Amino acid sequence: MVTQHFLTKGFVVLAGAWVAADGLLAEDPKVMREALRVSLTFHAGFDGDTDAAVARGDARLFTAAAAATVKESRPGLHTGEKTRLAKGAGKYGDALEFTAREAPFLFYRAEKNVVYRKEDWSGTASFWLRLDPEEDLEPGYCDPIQITTRAWNDAAFFVDFDQAGDPRDFRLGAFPDLSVWNPENAEVPEEKRPLLKVRNPPFGRDRWTHVAFTWEDFNKGNREGRATFYLDGKNQGQITGWEQTFRWREEEEVRLYAGLYYIGLFDELSCFDRALTEEEISFLHGLEGGIAALSK
Repeated sequence: MVTQHFLTKGFVVLAGAWVAADGLLAEDPKVMREALRVSLTFHAGFDGDTDAAVARGDARLFTAAAAATVKESRPGLHTGEKTRLAKGAGKYGDALEFTAREAPFLFYRAEKNVVYRKEDWSGTASFWLRLDPEEDLEPGYCDPIQITTRAWNDAAFFVDFDQAGDPRDFRLGAFPDLSVWNPENAEVPEEKRPLLKVRNPPFGRDRWTHVAFTWEDFNKGNREGRATFYLDGKNQGQITGWEQTFRWREEEEVRLYAGLYYIGLFDELSCFDRALTEEEISFLHGLEGGIAALSK
């Protein structure tokens, strides 16, 4: 087995070789695979079960009637078939299939699954989608993923499809505490929000699209933090120039929502405890067998 030892910030030793964490040896798939496996904190592949196959925290999926009732949620998938496991329909194996916009909310408890640090925080989220946004989605915003303790605009990450358009824009949001980026809670135009748009994104009913985003240098009290958006292994741009302060308090429950108002197939939801490099994101996109292959 390849061993890993963290020696100093930004460097590890893998298989006896020095490797920079921001420039892994892409020519050595074994090194890349092991570095990803060690950094993986959460993986839900939806293969016969909605519970995560890898979880540093709670592995269970929870169902809530709506956002206002998440405290009354219960473990398991309870949507009256509005969301279901679709056998053999996944990018790898089975998938989670969302069939109606007005469906109960699904989430995982993010504590430890999305590793949070009060200072110098970084991480990665990754998943696959299959849909035709213009034909399948109903009018209104749709968030395939959202990570927050409070709301979409308050210490939250989200990836969403814009509420309308042909084609719909696909967007990454990295919103620090509302008190930091919008202390007056004023109406702010989209172009002045910590938001990145991708126009004419590569989605279709006949193909799977890999979605990933990273964040790094968050919670440093300056404007150096950046979030990077990837589609099918390719860098789509960054959110920069904001003070990225996320205060996830101990008394708050951080939730990793999946498929909010979404209609389509969803697979391979994964999180990592650091910002993966562009080479690693590309490697994930092309990884035969998906995340489960990292442990083989």
